[in-house]
Amino acid sequence: MKKRNRTKLLDRQYNNRDATLFVIATEGRETEKQYLSMFRDSRIKIEILPTGEDNKSAPQYVLDRLDEFAQKYNMTPEDTLWLIFDVDRWGVKNISAICREAKQKNYQLGISNPCFEAWLYLHFDDLDPNDTTCKDVEARLRNKLGCYNKSNLNLDSFKDYIEDAVQRANNLHPHHQQHWPPTPGSHVYRVIQMLLKALKQ
Repeated sequence: MKKRNRTKLLDRQYNNRDATLFVIATEGRETEKQYLSMFRDSRIKIEILPTGEDNKSAPQYVLDRLDEFAQKYNMTPEDTLWLIFDVDRWGVKNISAICREAKQKNYQLGISNPCFEAWLYLHFDDLDPNDTTCKDVEARLRNKLGCYNKSNLNLDSFKDYIEDAVQRANNLHPHHQQHWPPTPGSHVYRVIQMLLKALKQ
């Protein structure tokens, strides 16, 4: 099958021809997509591959969506493909196998422990190491923000604290050989660092 040209993904009225492409397959259907919309810019194009109506959100399905995309389009060396999913519902053995396969394919990993809300909370404060479930982290986030709705993020709450979140997450888990955070934290900072760098070029 002949691969399609990546420029077909760019918004010709908005993106530069040489815009860097970030392809991000996510476990979630809405939250990650909403959050990443803050990085819309002519120099980058973020293509989100979220879980669809079929609710196939397990890491294997997230990986399958990225594989399907990679087989369809010609990418440049500057483009990156990312997997963003959570530790909370999936066994370590399962996640470990997915991470190994992803790395063999040169995919990048942005895994959160226990869930994406850990990344959101890091915009405001350090995580409590006792918050080991998504329910714990969501409760803390709700307390910090006054309210929290994963289907309708208030992006204004986060946009001024992105670099703070990157710093906190990096301080928690600075070792790049780790596939996912072994304690509460988020490796989403890795893709955000790359986005911020691309926006400054």
